[in-house]
Amino acid sequence: MNQDLADARALFEKAERETNPEAKARALEEATSLLASLDPDDLPENERKLAANIRLAHTRRLLAQLVTLASISMDAWFEYIGVLFGELRPEVDRLIESDAELRENYQRFIRLWGSELAEILQNPRS
Repeated sequence: MNQDLADARALFEKAERETNPEAKARALEEATSLLASLDPDDLPENERKLAANIRLAHTRRLLAQLVTLASISMDAWFEYIGVLFGELRPEVDRLIESDAELRENYQRFIRLWGSELAEILQNPRS
């Protein structure tokens, strides 16, 4: 197996076990960046499939774990939003479209700081 794939998988697994929301977000960011740095054209077919499976499986696990992140800082929330709306967006869209429970977890997570953020953006302080 490609070393970068193995390292990305290890980072995703570290993120999954991590209880500190900020450390979890950093590991997720590192894992997704590492996978994004791989050129699919340079990978054999089996490793391309493995990379796609790693992304999907760990995105599913992340969406399932979002409900446990009820009391996180806005900074950590932004890190998760960056991963969910950025690199993992195709997998997130696919999973929340087909799984009502994951969709609810995702929406509940977005609402954690989403309404406050919208209010801050709508009413800037002078």
